[in-house]
This record gives sequence, C-alpha cells and structure tokens, in this order.
Amino acid sequence: MLAQGGIAAVRLPEDSVDYHVRDTLMAGDGHNDPVLVNEILAEGSALINQLASEGFPFDRDAQQRISLGLEGAHSFNRIFHAGGDATGRILMEYLLDRTSGRASIIEHATVLQLIVEEGRCTGVLALQEGQLTEFRADAVVIASGGCGSLYAHHTGDSSITGDGLMLAYEAGAELCDLEFMQFHPTMLVKNGTTYGLISEAVRGEGGVLRNEQGLRIMEGKHPLGDLAPRDVVARAIHEQMQNGHDVHLDIRGCKHFSERFPTITGILEKAGIHWTDGKIPVVPGMHFMMGGIKVDGSGSSRLPGLYAIGEAACTGLHGANRLASNSLLEALVLGRRAAQHSFQYVMRQHSRTQMETADPKLLDTPPSANRAFFEVPQVTLAELQQQMSLHASIVRHAQGLRQLAQWLRNLKTDPVPLSQLTREQAELSHLWKLAQLVVTSAQLRTESRGAHYRADYPVPLDSQWSGRTITHTNTAAPIVAAERTMNECSVSL
Repeated sequence: MLAQGGIAAVRLPEDSVDYHVRDTLMAGDGHNDPVLVNEILAEGSALINQLASEGFPFDRDAQQRISLGLEGAHSFNRIFHAGGDATGRILMEYLLDRTSGRASIIEHATVLQLIVEEGRCTGVLALQEGQLTEFRADAVVIASGGCGSLYAHHTGDSSITGDGLMLAYEAGAELCDLEFMQFHPTMLVKNGTTYGLISEAVRGEGGVLRNEQGLRIMEGKHPLGDLAPRDVVARAIHEQMQNGHDVHLDIRGCKHFSERFPTITGILEKAGIHWTDGKIPVVPGMHFMMGGIKVDGSGSSRLPGLYAIGEAACTGLHGANRLASNSLLEALVLGRRAAQHSFQYVMRQHSRTQMETADPKLLDTPPSANRAFFEVPQVTLAELQQQMSLHASIVRHAQGLRQLAQWLRNLKTDPVPLSQLTREQAELSHLWKLAQLVVTSAQLRTESRGAHYRADYPVPLDSQWSGRTITHTNTAAPIVAAERTMNECSVSL
C-alpha cells in the first residue's frame, strides 16, 4: 500500500526483456540467478501489459499512451505508475476488489509459530484478541515483508518486523543473503522524525541531490549521476553527512511536481516542508532486504507446504542490490506462481489423505505452548535500532560488527511462555534473533558487493565471493555456498 514507485516492465519498441535483464544483473552486482531473472522479467512484462490491456488505471498522457517513467540504473523508460506516486495502493485496491467475497481477511492477529507435522507445514499458531488460536491450512504463504524495523530510519510500516523470516527459520526453512540490505537514498526526516520516502522517480523527473553549499553531491561519483544505483547514492549521502554536510533534493527542475507526486506533496505538507521552495531535506533509510526465506521460482521453501513471496522471499532475482521497481513485478509474478504451485501441492496432499478443517480453533493449552517460550531480550526497540544503524547499515567494518555481535549475544533475556506473550514482545524477540543472523552474514562476507559495503574490504572479490551465498538454518552452522544453487555449506544461532 505504501509503494510510491511503479512497476518495471518492457513496453517501448526500442526496449527489450534482454535490456531489462542486463540492467537487473548490473544492479545485482554478480549475485543474481540469471536463469530466474530471465524468467521473472519476461513473465512479468507480459503480465503488466496484460493488466494494461484489461484496463488497469496506469497513468497515461494526453494521447492516452501509458506514461513510462525512468528510474535509477534503468536504460529505458519502463516504469509503469498509477495515481502518480500511489501505484502500490491502487494495485492493492484493484486486486482486493477482484477477490471480494472470495477471501476471508483476519486482521490484528500475530502468528507466533508455524505448525509442522510429519515434515509439512500445516498451519499457524496465532495470538488473536489475547487468545492463542490455531489456524489449520493446506499450505501457508508468508508475505510479511522484510525487516525495516531493525533500523532507526526505514521506509516500511512499523509492522515490518522480520517475523515472517524468523517463523520460517524456526520451522526449518533456510534464510539466505541477509547481509544485503538496500538503503534508499532519499527519506524525509525532520527533527529526528521519519515522515516517509521521497521516491526515486523524483530524480527521474529532474530532481538533483545537493549539499547546503549547493554542490551536486553525485558529480563525478558515477556515470549515471543522480540516477546511479541506490547503494552508490546512499553511500554518497552518508559520506556527506559524516563530513558534517546537510543534503537536500533540489526539485526546481521537476515540472508540475504536485500533480506528478500528490502522495509526496502530502508527506511534505505533513512535515511542514514547503515544496515550492524547491528543497527537500533527505537522509538514507533502510528500504529493501534482498535476502530472506530461500525459495525456488515457485515460491516454495525447503519445508513442504511453506511458501514465501515478495520481500520476505529470496529468489535470486535481486542479487546483491535490487533494481528500482522490480519489487512489485516480482511480487505479482511470484504471487501467481505460488498460487498455482500451492494448488497443485494441495491436490496431491488431498489425494493421499483428507486434511484437517481450516476453521480457526481456540486453544486453552496448545500442544506445544506448555513447553514453548520466547526469549525476549531486555532491551528497547529504539536501542536495538540504534546499534544496528550504527554498525550494520550503509557502511560496515569488522570492528563495529564484532562489537555489535558481542552486544547482541550479551543481552539478558526473559523467558516468556506463549500464553503470556504480547505482540510487542514477539516482534522484539524476532528482531533480536534476526539481527544476530544479519550481523553474522555481514561478518562472513569479507568483500563489498552491491548493498553490502565493508570499509575494510571496499571492493568486490570475485575470485572468492562471486555467486556465493551465505545460508542460515536453525540446525547447522552458516553455509557459505560454492555456487548460488549448489554445494552449500551453513551459519546458525
């Protein structure tokens, strides 16, 4: 719902899926799965153009041609928008309208555990209105987003707490590529308060990054200048801030700003920023996790019956750094693929045995609850975010990572039974455990690649690290893979 940016897909005759693949691989810095990149981008472009032909309200010009935007690291205008900068909201409303009456939505429930029986995921145990409730399912799809709440400044909702990742991890699925955290260069933060994202599309429409002296900070930093890959731009802003400078986005070159970006205009007004002055103060913020639950091209994890899609999943599409506007495209393609594959999986299961009812069932004493505890760290969320932002964000180095790892390990914890657990305690516990896995991955990858930048190892080391992933399971030590899809060895808590 919060996605301001659009959906990247090929439409112009001079563009092609091959060019889109090239741009995606370039941004991914040698860490993508090339076969899957080809598949998803080709399928995604066909899907988006199908949506356009069916009447999805993409923005159009006076001649009723779809208006295609340009964003960082793209070779062609291929960004489909709706509502100017409200693509995510309009897409969600469009899809929800078409599932009305065919899907039940339960809100304000917090999943605490995945139910695993006979080696399959068969439902979830959730906290709903203060009661532990068991929901049985033929299959479970995790679409819980990433872990923006690990950091002080992030572009997602406060509910994005890494819980889906840790639920999968604790149930036996694999997590990989956790060291690759993309920081969006331009978030509006005023007096310590985060107001929201200033879309990259603003720079695509003529916005320029400058410091308080009026100097263009991307001058000479990259051939694409202000539209360089996000990791490059984020580090340039970070460097300016470390040297005592303030950075703003100069939007005087953006025509019809309030019409083109109504959502951003609203954010600016809420923050008390007069966009007509032409200056938007910006800082980098955690935006997208390239890693996540390790899945194949259908969204299937290694735990039968468990799927993951969207930012919670790691397919190999994004590599070490996601190309702008590839995320909604991946969510649509993997969502459809997971639906198809899970249906086939369920039919196979039904042919063997009758599944239990999917109706929710209140449990006074769930089967595992009398022995199950959450280890809740004695720390505030703000303290955890401060430490992660200081040592495991845009620029990392061995000393800071060691210090952070020791701090995380030494935190005292309180064992809290599931029957007494609150949502806030569950989220804090998941974030603390996930932080340890993220820091371990960042320590192990002794190079800089994509969004993972080590000041003590400032260049990519292809001979040692190209194509190698770090995979975590809760049954083994972290695996450093010889190849992306084979010969894996592991790290765990």
